[in-house]
Amino acid sequence: MILKRWCLVASVFMVASLVITAPVVSGESWRAFRQANGLQAYVPPEWFLKGDFIACEKNPAYVFGPVQDFVGALGGTTAWLIEDMELERLEAAAADGKKIEYSLFLETVLPDRTEYWVFVVLPYESAKAWYDARRAYHGTKAKEYYGKTRSELERALSQGLKINAELRFWIENGETSLQAPEDVIMSRYKFRPVFDLGTGRRPDPAAKTE
Repeated sequence: MILKRWCLVASVFMVASLVITAPVVSGESWRAFRQANGLQAYVPPEWFLKGDFIACEKNPAYVFGPVQDFVGALGGTTAWLIEDMELERLEAAAADGKKIEYSLFLETVLPDRTEYWVFVVLPYESAKAWYDARRAYHGTKAKEYYGKTRSELERALSQGLKINAELRFWIENGETSLQAPEDVIMSRYKFRPVFDLGTGRRPDPAAKTE
C-alpha cells in the first residue's frame, strides 16, 4: 500500500511539474525572441487599433478588422512590440513632420506556442497614396503587382472602411510561416472578413466563412 501511495504521489507530482513548466518554457521563448530581435513594448496609436487591415501583401481577397478585434480573437497573452531601430526611424520621421510606414509585432503567448503577427502600419488617407508608396519602391512593376488591388481598395474606402494596416506575415515558435496570414486567420481563428475586395461588398453576416 505504501509503495502504491508513493507511486501515486510521484505521478501527481510529475503531471503538476509539466503543467507548471510549460508556461515557463513558453515564457523563456518569448523573452529570447524579444532579445534576439531588439523588440520592446510599444503602445500603437488608437486609429491603428480601431482601423481595418488587409492580410496578404499581393492581391488580397478581403479586408478584416478592426485590428483590436483581431487581437481579442487570438486568446493567450498579447503584447505589441517594435524593433529598436524601427522606433528610432519612426521618431526621426515624426520629428520632421512625416508619416511613414512602420512594422509592429503582435506577440501572442499561448500554453503550447508563441506567435508573432507582423503588421505594417499604413498612414495613408487614400488608395492612391498607398499605391504611390508602392510605386516609389517597385517602380514600373507596381502596376503589375498592385494595380488591381488599388482599384479594389478605392472601392472599399468609398464605402467607409478605414484600412490602416497590412498583416504581412506570421511567426510561430521562431519560424516564419509560408502561409498567407489571410488564410490562417480565417481557418485557425475563424476571424471573418468585413469586406470582400473581389465583389466590392460586405459579406452577409449570416454566411459562414470556410
